[in-house]
Amino acid sequence: MATHPVIDLGGTPFLDRLPRDSRQRILVNSNSIRYAAGTIPFQPGNSDRADILETGLVRLFLTSSDGRQTTIRYVHPGELMGGLLVMGAAFDGSAQMTVDSTVTHLDIAIVRRLVDIDPAVGSAIAADLAQRYSHCVRTIALHAFGSVVQRTAYDLLDRACRTQQSAAQLEAVASQQEIADGIGSARQVVAKAMTTIRARRLVDTSHRRIRIIDPVGLEALALSGVL
Repeated sequence: MATHPVIDLGGTPFLDRLPRDSRQRILVNSNSIRYAAGTIPFQPGNSDRADILETGLVRLFLTSSDGRQTTIRYVHPGELMGGLLVMGAAFDGSAQMTVDSTVTHLDIAIVRRLVDIDPAVGSAIAADLAQRYSHCVRTIALHAFGSVVQRTAYDLLDRACRTQQSAAQLEAVASQQEIADGIGSARQVVAKAMTTIRARRLVDTSHRRIRIIDPVGLEALALSGVL
């Protein structure tokens, strides 16, 4: 017999999960902050914080001791950042503004208190954490089972975000062979995948440079049909 999920794991904005009174309480002492593309407003060692993305796109990633990076997820408008921190868990990662973005910065002490006394807030946080878990599963499935087009799309966005941190440009600097090596494929197969991605007008290419035109569309292509 088919079952229906108790928690909606779709794209419901975090605040829309709350009744009006709870929404007003959670926004007490909040403020809106605008960040330029490439800004990293949160990294390991910073004070705990919780934010809701108003506009833009944010990359959450981890960095190894030798400087390698891996993307955990991309945050879209309406989504909460910092759910783990609200619940007292550690997050040794960083947040990068992939494009110009605006966030609603919440008073994390207020949010934590509301989790204890307001069931609606606790339910919304639980739904958010379930959605984050679901996204992590999809990302693992992408790397394990995704097509070459999907893995190439994700790799290009990942590379471009790393380049953006030093060059302030959202573009990947790599040859087709380097991309193929990165995703475990052959150069000829990656070349065909690049043709598909260019045809969708998600990127623009020149010698060893792939400029990202539509980062949201590129991520959507990477995750489409994964679980």
